[in-house]
Amino acid sequence: MSKKILTRLSLFLLVLFGVTILTFIYTNLSPVDAAEALAVRRYSRPTPEQVELVREELGLDKPLIQQYGFWLWNALHGDFGNSYNTGRPIIEELTASLGPTITMASLALLFAAIFSIPLGVLSASKKGGLFDKTVYLFGIVSMSLPNYWIGFMLLLAFSVQIPIFSIMGADSMKDFILPALALAIPVAAGNIRVFRSSLLEGYSQDFVLYARSRGVSERRIAFMVSRFALPPLVTMLAQSFGFMIAGSAMVESVFSIPGIGSMLVTALNARDTITINACVLLTAAIFVLVNFIADLVNIALNPHGKAKEKVYDS
Repeated sequence: MSKKILTRLSLFLLVLFGVTILTFIYTNLSPVDAAEALAVRRYSRPTPEQVELVREELGLDKPLIQQYGFWLWNALHGDFGNSYNTGRPIIEELTASLGPTITMASLALLFAAIFSIPLGVLSASKKGGLFDKTVYLFGIVSMSLPNYWIGFMLLLAFSVQIPIFSIMGADSMKDFILPALALAIPVAAGNIRVFRSSLLEGYSQDFVLYARSRGVSERRIAFMVSRFALPPLVTMLAQSFGFMIAGSAMVESVFSIPGIGSMLVTALNARDTITINACVLLTAAIFVLVNFIADLVNIALNPHGKAKEKVYDS
């Protein structure tokens, strides 16, 4: 087990390092000149000399590898520099924006799990029936709808037509319910199908036949099959959390939530490349970290990689 954990940790660090390289290279390959963008905001109609002065001030006149090394070293120490757009330390803006996004994504993950597990179990137990077909149709429709459109419909229904929730803001946990649902519904639709398929695969395994021949109760068998089917769902939920963080921008815009997604969109519009690098790096770090934790959970659930061994010993 220790070897597996060390392997996952090594991959975690390697992927994160690769993300820093790709993010830095892609932002520098952009036709947008960050020095020129900042000079325009600073001098309105900057001369070439003023643009070069800003370029030297930002260190953009140095070789790319040197810029990357300087940026990475500072980032490892929690210093992402100051935003070209606001002039404030980026770490302060990230800290302020991270809370609302994490809250929204965590609540959405909870909703996704609440929808996925019971509906997946019922759908598998009623394979081919009306309920199974209804859940399948719900999944197809939900996965086809963009989350911002779902957010608009929820906002229209429960903030305008039935004023239960506020239209905008993130002052209390109640304000995160609708945006979390907008993120959770498409995710839950896909996870239900994955969990259903894993359950059906579990019931077709030899250990189920062996358990029934020993007189094990159906409730106990259902528990063992659920444990067999959990690892794919845990992985899907972990990936979903990362996608929720990465794809939160549109939902945050709909509900006026000042999160990481909104911060990234603002930075893109302002051509604030240093803030873009920080936002992408933080989002990638969360994505990879959550998947790393999911791997640890799967290892704990099934340390030998074989569900049968646990079943035969039960």
